[in-house]
Amino acid sequence: MDYIPNIHLFSLYNQYYFYDVNTNAIMEVPSEIYMFLKNITGKKDVDVRKESENLSDHEKEEIDYLISGGLLSKNVTNCSFCHPETEMLGDYYKSNLSSITLQVTQNCNLRCAYCIYSGSYVNRTHNNKRMQLETAIKAVDFLYQHSSQCHIISIGFYGGEPLLEFDLIQKVVDYAEELFKGKSLQFLMTTNATLLSVEKARYLREHKFHLTISLDGPQSIHNKNRIFAGSNKGTFQVIMNNLKKIKEDDPQALKDISFNAVIDMNQDTSCSNEFFLHYDLVKEMDVGGNYVDSSNKKDQTLSAPPQFYVDTYYELFKLYLFQCTDIFSAYAPKLYSFEISAMKRNMLERTILHNTCTTPSGQCLPGIQRFFVDVDGLFYPCERVNESADDFVIGDIENGFNVEKAKKLLNVALITENECRNCWCSKLCNQCISKAEENGKLSRKMRLSNCQDTKIAVEDMMKNYIVLRKHGCRFEEYERKGL
Repeated sequence: MDYIPNIHLFSLYNQYYFYDVNTNAIMEVPSEIYMFLKNITGKKDVDVRKESENLSDHEKEEIDYLISGGLLSKNVTNCSFCHPETEMLGDYYKSNLSSITLQVTQNCNLRCAYCIYSGSYVNRTHNNKRMQLETAIKAVDFLYQHSSQCHIISIGFYGGEPLLEFDLIQKVVDYAEELFKGKSLQFLMTTNATLLSVEKARYLREHKFHLTISLDGPQSIHNKNRIFAGSNKGTFQVIMNNLKKIKEDDPQALKDISFNAVIDMNQDTSCSNEFFLHYDLVKEMDVGGNYVDSSNKKDQTLSAPPQFYVDTYYELFKLYLFQCTDIFSAYAPKLYSFEISAMKRNMLERTILHNTCTTPSGQCLPGIQRFFVDVDGLFYPCERVNESADDFVIGDIENGFNVEKAKKLLNVALITENECRNCWCSKLCNQCISKAEENGKLSRKMRLSNCQDTKIAVEDMMKNYIVLRKHGCRFEEYERKGL
């Protein structure tokens, strides 16, 4: 039968590979096989075995071996284009909710330059709206009523700055601890830590909070973006003073605190990484990094100087050396550890398939992984989406989940179905629904606008994964190495 093999070809350091779209497998092949595959993928329809007749006997055997293993098959476009868990989503909501994040306030005492509520993003600004206790209690009750299959329960508090509503948080904690007796209950909070007193830290510690503090690096970098509202004064020294007092009160108090660093493309990333490695007060604490979010930004031109890429790739190089060798055994990379975790999740743990048709990846189960409830009791799939976008509202505290709207988000790839069916990157696609929104609606144009960057990033990840595996990187020991 004539067809074009559904593969993506790429080379790396004079070695040759193809990614088999149907099976999700990555294969290394000799240069002759690579050139053969490159030639036939340029044709309209081919008989792979017939085309291989001009190859040597050994090469023909290799082609036969690949085909017999289910590789080099054609793209199947006539099957259902629906997320496999679509029909189960309603059942998940009934008894499998294990976490909730409560937006206790939309207010903040800072005005960080890159914050999604800073005014630099479409339809998102800080304001004085706060969650009422009645709404918070109803949200916790909702979680309880829909978590019967879950033993471990997480309740997160989000803002704005959640410590502005510390009294509300205490009441919710007291209520939840009584309600969820018999289950393992944990609390989470992301805070700027400027309001984190010794007394508040004691309370959070006593109630088993895991605290994430927003800290971008040393004073010169942190204070560039993270400033107090109304004064433009940097917050670094206030945070350090608070942490110092908390540690003096209890030397073990910082063990359940980690940092989140926003990586501004105009900052010195090497300087930030060195800070988290060597600054006495923070060097023993975990840190995760993430880039400035460009979704719904009014100014979409996130330009970066060449030095940013030089510094970034050097930090990644050290990270990879640490992961694969003992050369940097004393170097515990932190700021870019999310790169390794993403590679482990997307490459090492990817599913090798035997069927030939699945929907694109990239979209989580709305409301299951990161169930977010805003100050008004509206449900969202997570805290990253535009809260003024009606397409992202998947329910409310009075009526529960709108399963049909959630299914629409789960199957966001339907708005670009033809392109996704014919894209080599579909099974490795990491496009979030937040990238597909424009003017409050899911947008085909916006989703497609991110495709090229996504494909470049995925191919780069495949190449890095191949190199690391060839040089002894043991992703299985990821946790042991503390990343």
